Amino acid sequence: MTTDEAGCNILMVVAIDIGTTYSGYAYSFKKEYEVDKLNIHSNQVWNSGSKSLLSLKTQTCILINKDTKEFDSFGFDAENAYEDSILGNEADKYYFFDRFKMVLHNSEIISKDMEITDGKGNTFPAIEVFALAIQALMQSLMEQILKRDVPIKSNEIKWVLTVPAIWNDNAKEFMRISAIKAGIREDRLVIALEPEVASIYCQTLPPDKITGAPDGFSVADGTNYLLVDLGGGTVDITAHHKINMDYLEELSRASGAACGGTMVDKEFLKFLECIVGKKVMKHLREEHTVDYMDLMRDFETIKRKMNSASDHGKKINIIIPLSHLNSLCQRFLEKDFETAIDDFLEEEERKKNEGTARQESELSNNANGGKIPKRQILLVGHKMRVDPVIMKSFFKTAVETIVLEISNVLQNLERTNLNTILLVGGFSESPLVQKIIRQNFPDMHIISPEDPVLAVLKGAVLFGHKPDFITSRFTRYNYGRRIRPLFDESKHDPKKRVTGEDGDRCRDVFEIFMEINKKSAIR
Repeated sequence: MTTDEAGCNILMVVAIDIGTTYSGYAYSFKKEYEVDKLNIHSNQVWNSGSKSLLSLKTQTCILINKDTKEFDSFGFDAENAYEDSILGNEADKYYFFDRFKMVLHNSEIISKDMEITDGKGNTFPAIEVFALAIQALMQSLMEQILKRDVPIKSNEIKWVLTVPAIWNDNAKEFMRISAIKAGIREDRLVIALEPEVASIYCQTLPPDKITGAPDGFSVADGTNYLLVDLGGGTVDITAHHKINMDYLEELSRASGAACGGTMVDKEFLKFLECIVGKKVMKHLREEHTVDYMDLMRDFETIKRKMNSASDHGKKINIIIPLSHLNSLCQRFLEKDFETAIDDFLEEEERKKNEGTARQESELSNNANGGKIPKRQILLVGHKMRVDPVIMKSFFKTAVETIVLEISNVLQNLERTNLNTILLVGGFSESPLVQKIIRQNFPDMHIISPEDPVLAVLKGAVLFGHKPDFITSRFTRYNYGRRIRPLFDESKHDPKKRVTGEDGDRCRDVFEIFMEINKKSAIR
C-alpha cells in the first residue's frame, strides 16, 4: 500500500485516455500491482450497437441536452442516441460533438473560455465538453467497480489523464483543468505523456507479448528504441533508453504531427468531393446525418482491415447512401450519382491523356503514382466498388508524413545505437501502415505489443503506481522570465529603452532558465 503526499492511502490507479477517435480507461488495484504489474483491467465490451463494430475503446463523441445544458450520453451510446433523435426529428434538442480532441492541437489560442462547434454549427464551451467526457468515463469506471463489489473511496483513487507529448503547455493545462472540473481532486490527478507511458508499458512486457520481433529478441537493459504512437489524430514520437526494468530516459525531445488515422478519413471524403462536389457532401452530412455516420462507420471497418496484400485482390465494397446521393446529385449537379462517377473517371482519363501535372488533379494519383483508370470505380446496388489501389491512396499522405517524421528523428540520433522502432496506438494496427514503415526502415526491428491500442492506457496505470519511471526529459521550449536589466547599448534594442529612477533599462528581455532541447533530470 502506498501513501500520497496528503497522507492518504492510494488503493487504486485509474487511467483515462480521451482520444481523437476513441476513448477509454484502464485500472488496477495496488494489491494486484504488487503481485503482477500487468494485471490491468479495461472495459472489454464497448459495442457500437447499430453496427458490428467492436472496439476496446468507445467512440469519442458526446451528446448534450440543449435546454438544460446537461450531459445525455457518451461514446457509442451518444452516437446511437443522436441517431434516434434525428430519426425522431428531435436532433435540434441536442449538441453532438465528436472527435473534438483535435481542437486543442489545432487552436493557436487555448483558454478556459474557448468554444467549439458541432456539426450543425452550434457552439458550446470547450471546457464543459471535455469535462463531461472525462466525467462519463469516470462514471463508467465506477459502475464497473460496483459490479465487482469492491469498497473504495474517491480519495483512495489516483487518476492519470493522458495527453500527447507534442501538445503545448496550454493544451496540457486545459486538460488538467477539465479533469478537475469533472470532479477529480487536484491532489489525486496526474497528467501523463502518451508516448512515455506507452513506452513504460512495452518495456515491462515479456518477449512473448511483443509481436514482430525476431526469435530471442527482447527490450533488454541498455536498449535504445524509438516509440512511435500512431493515434487517431496525432503521431507522437519519442526516443528512449531503457536503463533497467524500472527506469527510462529520453534520448531526444518528443516530436510528431497531426497525421493519424483520421487523415485517411479526410482523404476519403476529399475523394467523394472530387466525384460529387463539396456542396453535395455538405448537405449529405447536414440533411442525412444518420446515413453519413453509417457511411463513415463502414469506411472505418474497411480501413482497419486494409492490407497491402490486396493489390491484386477483389474490389473493396463501400456501402453508400445511394438514394440520398442520387437526390442530392440531381439537385445540385442535375445528374445521378452513377453518372457523376462516370464523369469523374472520364475527366481523370482526359487529364491522363493530356499529361496534366499532378497538382492540377488533387486526387488523380493513386498509391502507385498513376492516374485512376476507368472502371476502377463501379456502382453495384448500394455499394461503391473500388480497386484496392484507390483505397491505398487514402493512406498515402498520412503514411508519407509518418515516415518523414520518423526519418527526421532518426537523423538527429545518428550517433545513437538505435535499431528498434516500437509501434503503438490504434493506427499502428493497420497492416498497410506496418508494411510501409518496414519497407522504409529495412534495417530496423519493427515491433509492437499484442494490444497496441491499449498501450497508452495500460502504461498510464503503471505510471500512476510508479511515477518516477522516467528519469529525464528533453525540454521542448526555452523557459525563463521577463526582466528589465540596465540598458546596454552594445546588445539591447534602442526602441526598448526606458528611463527609470535607477537609470535607463531595457524592457521585455527574456532571461532563460532552461534552454530548448536540453536534457533535464526529473528525479
